[in-house]
Amino acid sequence: MVDQVHGPRLLLDCTLRDGGYVNNWAFHRDTVQNVMQALYEAGVRYIELGILGQGGKPGRSTKFSDFVQMEPHLQARHADCQYAVMLNQAEAEQYAIPERNGKTPDLIRIAFFKPEYSAAMRKAEELKAKGYLVWLQAMATFLYRTDEMERLLDEVNRVRPDGFYMVDSFSTMYRQDVRQMADQILARLSPDIQFGFHAHNNIQLAYSNAIEFFSIPTGRPLIADGSIYGMGRGAGNVPTELLMEYLNKFAGGKYDILKVLRVFQQEIWPIFRQYYWGYSPEYYLTASKDMNSAYSWYLKDRQVPDLADLSGILDRIPPEIRYTLSRKAADEAVRNYYEEKQL
Repeated sequence: MVDQVHGPRLLLDCTLRDGGYVNNWAFHRDTVQNVMQALYEAGVRYIELGILGQGGKPGRSTKFSDFVQMEPHLQARHADCQYAVMLNQAEAEQYAIPERNGKTPDLIRIAFFKPEYSAAMRKAEELKAKGYLVWLQAMATFLYRTDEMERLLDEVNRVRPDGFYMVDSFSTMYRQDVRQMADQILARLSPDIQFGFHAHNNIQLAYSNAIEFFSIPTGRPLIADGSIYGMGRGAGNVPTELLMEYLNKFAGGKYDILKVLRVFQQEIWPIFRQYYWGYSPEYYLTASKDMNSAYSWYLKDRQVPDLADLSGILDRIPPEIRYTLSRKAADEAVRNYYEEKQL
């Protein structure tokens, strides 16, 4: 499938970052090294090693409060591999980011919601000036109206990041949505900017949506995110090993899937046995209501076991704040729901 119409189809593994939402990023240094080395040996050349954030324990976490904490994980880096870290725009000014050097990641992915996109463009320019590759991740991309997406893409073209992603943050997209959104973006996105897709599996469509994305006729590189065994937020992500299988069969891939299966058995399976991730009715409900899956996670933790009650509570979350978790709004919705139920 790699030809003038179908350019390279690539894979970024985000196990150590998105998977961290499952276990609070509690990956021991040995686990990190084993996962990164297995992915490299399997043929993955974009590896995300974690996220910038507060509260991680050095040597036992892939949540990094500074760049020094990342250095041990990059000591055995490979020159032909791009190592990434994610930065949430909402927290971007908390971190001192050094000039890119041999001890830093190569790539910074800036995740931003629609109200933050102007600030994300400025941060992208700042990081590019420091030598980093920058990918812009437009969280909950479906929230943009056509005119808003056109303005966003004009800004993206002006900034010239190395990559731009559409993100199915709430797992609301079907195959037709993927194609329609991708066509809209590709019609305006500068041809020298790589295009990526990040899917979630709340309605069990992450893998089929990634295949739809890879089938789009374009000569530019297309990149999809995956994680080992789908480890990730909510119902999880596209399993890396399944993306490898597809790319090997239909896009000239040469991935050694057994390397990933071995590190899954050694490092990821024990985590799965402790912290379940995957499809659940709770995460389906948030997807069906165009909401961040964090609401179901939070309300489940608040001991809301009945699915009908959960649905009613979710309906009481104001639409304008459904894209990101507001604990205050969730608590108020719980209180209002049960008060109304007693009337």
